[in-house]
Amino acid sequence: MCRSFQRWGLPRSIKVDNGKPFGDPQRTSVPVMALWLIGLGIDMIWNRPSTPRDNAKVERMQQTTANWAEAKRCQCCAELQQHLDQVALVQRERYTVRRLKGKTRKQCYGALGQNPRRYHAQCFDADRVYGYLNNVTFMRKVSRNGYFTFYAQSIYAGTRYTGQSLAIRFDAARKQFLLSEPLKEAFAFFAADNFSPKVIQALQVCKPLNVKCIKLNAANSS
Repeated sequence: MCRSFQRWGLPRSIKVDNGKPFGDPQRTSVPVMALWLIGLGIDMIWNRPSTPRDNAKVERMQQTTANWAEAKRCQCCAELQQHLDQVALVQRERYTVRRLKGKTRKQCYGALGQNPRRYHAQCFDADRVYGYLNNVTFMRKVSRNGYFTFYAQSIYAGTRYTGQSLAIRFDAARKQFLLSEPLKEAFAFFAADNFSPKVIQALQVCKPLNVKCIKLNAANSS
């Protein structure tokens, strides 16, 4: 993706389905890849659950491109790339579109092929991620032993919450997650150590920390 962004620039938004790595089939978390893209200033647009036809036009376009490029006949990646480049040129500058009144895409959208939002590693801003997380509520069910899992980290809430679903919200100001019963005040918090800018950029948010269990702190002690 970095190579694509370097060549074509950063898109304003990306529309994806709910499958990995961009989506979450259970819709219980924001995927690691999506966190990185959000940090680059890209809006993530997820399809509605169980509606594969939401991306039907895109998928048909991809199939058309593959057919035009004769992808199955290409012997190597370099040959495939050459064919895809030729198809892109035809689609942009030679192929006329009925809904554009018989004009080409290039005639109607002169900026096609340009790179207005150039990509470099410094484009990433963790505050965009934190701002996004600040508006998300995650729900986790506590096991009979009092534990729940959050982004591959084991967290002990206590057996008093066994079988209950707890709400997790991000506190952007303090860079920590707040834990509460639904619609109630937070009773505890835990550090967001696996959400540092470096970790998010390295796509390592789900890599377990070097601790057996993350410690909870009483909310009134913060």
